[in-house]
Amino acid sequence: MFNSLRLRLLLATAAVIATALIINAAISYFTLRHHNDQQVARNLAAVAQGNGLAISEWIDARVDMLEALAPVAQSDDPLAALQQLEASGGFISAYLAYPEDGRGVFSDGWIPPADYDPRQRPWYLQAVEAGETIVTEPYVDASTGGLIVTIATPFHANGRLVAVGGGDIAIGEIVNNVGEIAPTPNSFAFLVTADGTLVAHPDPEMTLEPASRLTSAFGAGYFSGPIGVEHPVRLALGGRDKWLRSVPIGGTDWQLVVALDEREATAGLRAVLSNALVTLVMVVLGAALVLGAMLKLMFRRLQTVRDAMTDIASGDGDLTQRLPEGGSDEVAQIAGAFNRFVSRIESVMLTIRDASESVTVAAGEIASGGQDLSRRTENAASSLQQSSASIEQITSTVEHTADSARHASELSQSASSVATRGGEVVGQVVATMQEITASSERIGNIVKVMDGIAFQTNLLALNASVEAARAGEQGRGFAVVAGEVRQLATRSAEASREIRGLIEASSHKVANGTELVQQAGTTMEELVAGVSRVAKVLSEISVAASEQSDGIGQVNVAVAELDRMTQQNAALVEESTVAAEQLKEQADRLAEAVSGFKLSERRLALAQA
Repeated sequence: MFNSLRLRLLLATAAVIATALIINAAISYFTLRHHNDQQVARNLAAVAQGNGLAISEWIDARVDMLEALAPVAQSDDPLAALQQLEASGGFISAYLAYPEDGRGVFSDGWIPPADYDPRQRPWYLQAVEAGETIVTEPYVDASTGGLIVTIATPFHANGRLVAVGGGDIAIGEIVNNVGEIAPTPNSFAFLVTADGTLVAHPDPEMTLEPASRLTSAFGAGYFSGPIGVEHPVRLALGGRDKWLRSVPIGGTDWQLVVALDEREATAGLRAVLSNALVTLVMVVLGAALVLGAMLKLMFRRLQTVRDAMTDIASGDGDLTQRLPEGGSDEVAQIAGAFNRFVSRIESVMLTIRDASESVTVAAGEIASGGQDLSRRTENAASSLQQSSASIEQITSTVEHTADSARHASELSQSASSVATRGGEVVGQVVATMQEITASSERIGNIVKVMDGIAFQTNLLALNASVEAARAGEQGRGFAVVAGEVRQLATRSAEASREIRGLIEASSHKVANGTELVQQAGTTMEELVAGVSRVAKVLSEISVAASEQSDGIGQVNVAVAELDRMTQQNAALVEESTVAAEQLKEQADRLAEAVSGFKLSERRLALAQA
């Protein structure tokens, strides 16, 4: 629906016009509404103040009449003045009450009963308490059933209260006047006291009812002061929105409230808004019709260009067609630019066709060379894999040899340690033998001493025997002991000789053992030296084997890296071959696509030349 440029321009222009008119209408509406609200507020204030002033003047006139009784309040016969006040002021009754004796004088000649004391009446008490003229709350007259109020004022002389004058007056006229206040058909007014009691209302049943029956917003204290003085108060009364404005009634605590119907007050404003909307629709429709006709004329040539471009785009891609360039407007400029564009496209197509043919040939050669290089790369990769396998076997053998050499070196080092410990043990044995020899010599010396002691003992025993023999019978016991001692000395000497023989034999054997042990120690030292040399040689062999294994491992890593690079080269060659084949296919498709365009013979000849 919105594919047409003309339709989009038409809708956009209509939208702009409508927006401008809506903005203008909105500004006008809000301006008129502001002025209308101000005018309504002024009119509402004028209605309230005018009617409130009339009610105030009516009450003020009666108050002035009552206060005019001051000169006759102390006269002996005020009845004539009271009757005149009743007749001229429209009072139902006028009267005076005196504070000294409670006497009362009434204009209608009413004689109160004996128990009647005017000083206890509410109007009397309120006037005395206020010290000025008061107007009582409205109440229903028992005799007439009408709504009346009492106006009362205190009279003073020389600062002393001399009497209180009062008058009952019907306010039916005020109620009727309030009921007739209707600025619009659904607007009305009502009179209310400060405590919210309705004095006058268009509905007679609402008289003396609380104002809260009209709406819950009229709560306690709501009418303690004027409402809507600066701006009318908006409330719903009777199911319709009202604008409220009140004015106080002079001399009372009453307020006259005018309730203006909002819908009726703004009827003119809504009419203006409706007219503005109708005008807006008519202007937009008219502008759309005029603009549509203008766009139809303007787009006729553009449609011609569109049809020609459609012919070029359809069919076999004929690039020999050209658009008419008549005129100098934007359409002609579009046609000229399109013709130049088609000419450049035609030249580009010729160049692309030639280039695609060259690319096809080059891609074929690249693919052929890539396949040959791929085969050779695969052969090289296979050879490298075989070399890598052989090197891995050599590496495994060398690593095994290095492990064996390390194991032999460890065994030789262990044997060297054992031989060293054996040499140390032999040395310790030689030292022990030498100590045994020294001990044997010391024992031999001790035995010699023991042998000498035995010999001396034997001599002593012999001498003792000789002495015992000399002693005769008395020395026989001593001779026996000496004989025993000599025998013991003899056996000790024999034992000493045997021990000396054994010690000499042991010393000889120990000497032979020491010599043999010394020879064994020399042999062990030579063995340790030989084992150390063997361990050193095996350690050198192990180090050399490890270095050889590391070198072969590095060669293996290099061969593996070379194999990986060869495989990568093979993969790259394959990718290059595939890319060359794809390039050839793309060039073939490009040539096929270019062949789908119809080119001018002259340009084709120039391109082939």
